[in-house]
Amino acid sequence: MSSISCMISSSSSTFLASSSFSSRTRNACLPMAKRVNTCKCVATPQDKIEYKTNVSRNSNMSKLQAGYLFPEIARRRSAHLLKYPDAQIISLGIGDTTEPIPEVITSAMANKAHELSTVEGYSGYGAEQGAKVMFGSNVTVAVQDPSYPAYVDSSVIMGQTGQFNTDVQKYGNIEYMRCTPENGFFPDLSTVSRTDIIFFCSPNNPTGAAATREQLTQLVGFAKKNGSIIVYDSAYAVYMSEDNPRSIFEIPGAEDDD
Repeated sequence: MSSISCMISSSSSTFLASSSFSSRTRNACLPMAKRVNTCKCVATPQDKIEYKTNVSRNSNMSKLQAGYLFPEIARRRSAHLLKYPDAQIISLGIGDTTEPIPEVITSAMANKAHELSTVEGYSGYGAEQGAKVMFGSNVTVAVQDPSYPAYVDSSVIMGQTGQFNTDVQKYGNIEYMRCTPENGFFPDLSTVSRTDIIFFCSPNNPTGAAATREQLTQLVGFAKKNGSIIVYDSAYAVYMSEDNPRSIFEIPGAEDDD
């Protein structure tokens, strides 16, 4: 008898002694008859090992409501197509277009994507993913009303809110700052209670209202007076054509830590 060295995988380990094989893929010495030039390895079925986790579910998840609009839009679109299968729907859902994207846009996207392959052009994901968790759950939150639902939903998941009140369709422990045509889509700060965190989006989603320099100056003054932190979302700033601030840091005092 002679031997041959070959690579085998962990799935074939059951027919080898523990001394000649580990759970990782390694070199093993297998017996081979002199008159046979091939090595036939037959694996026997392994015992099935089941693992169970002991991770508790985030109880705050049960408080979530159907606040995110796009799943509801998708449900209504499906229901409409079921009733009217020949309907020609122009979808304006999230990340969804019915018509081809113009070449000027795809070219700009391709150029921007190419920049990510360079050290100078790569920016990573920034601090967005950690902005929510760095405050913890023992804080109070204020949001524009209406506002992008992710601000409220993320606060619910973090345990920063109370229960959902079906009568008023709002969560407890959240200050809803009404933004209506009557107040120019900017909240009357004299009626807003003090909170630890203020989520503010300009231009706003879904109203599209962009706060003026005077309005943001009021907001910064309000936050400094109450010791609040402004989480400013300027995702749509590139769409502004007027002389509205593109960033909260254009306002004097916004960068102060007091």
